[in-house]
Amino acid sequence: MPKKKGGCAKVMTESFRIGDAEGTEWNCSLSFPPQYDDISRRFPVVYLIGEPDAEPIAKLLIPHFDSDCEPFILAGIEGKDWNTTFPPWAAPKLGKNLGPFSGGGLQYLSLLEKIIKPRIDSSYRTLPAPGHTALAGYSLAGLLALYALYNSRIFTRFAGMSGSLWFPGWIEYIHGRRPVSPAPLIYMSLGDSESHSRNRIMAEVEDCTLKTYEELSAFHPFFEMNTGGHFDNVPQRISKGILYLMHTADICGKPEKEL
Repeated sequence: MPKKKGGCAKVMTESFRIGDAEGTEWNCSLSFPPQYDDISRRFPVVYLIGEPDAEPIAKLLIPHFDSDCEPFILAGIEGKDWNTTFPPWAAPKLGKNLGPFSGGGLQYLSLLEKIIKPRIDSSYRTLPAPGHTALAGYSLAGLLALYALYNSRIFTRFAGMSGSLWFPGWIEYIHGRRPVSPAPLIYMSLGDSESHSRNRIMAEVEDCTLKTYEELSAFHPFFEMNTGGHFDNVPQRISKGILYLMHTADICGKPEKEL
């Protein structure tokens, strides 16, 4: 059974490691809503990739359950080497501390679909249908969350916070392409200083994000511009994106400090 941890918001948590076909083990952590005590209920699941410890984010989310959003299980999934795990395809080194990128995105989505999600659905009281399953990520993980729009059938809700949409070939890839789901729910956000990067390619992030928003306009994505750079208020930004995906009231537009 999940264990309760103390703090401002008490969180029931459980962690496990799971191996893939190549023998690599991945750390996963689950944070459960207080309503999980009701054994008659099943819950949606939000998969937060790149964050193996979901508890800090869960503490920001739990006060909103049953008021701003429906209760859900938050699954934090390890990312290991982000330059390998999350890029959708390979790309060369693009600057100091930027690449090269190995392009393991599809393999990681397969890990989620074929190994991690079946394990969670079989072990916990989830609502396993795509309509109750969300994918969220930040930075390169946010890029992969939006890439999954076009490559995965197990999610219908997608959040890419400060996504690395400057990634070479991204805009060309999505141009004219339709998401797998006929009615996806999409959240995107960016910091208003992120385009001030000294790296010429990364400085294109705002332009690329707005182009992505335009490409997805038929599906009515929600885009939010936050204050600050890429590394500012990351937990709050992640929480806002997840709350939008699971919302029952319009909480977007609130200052990050209110979350």
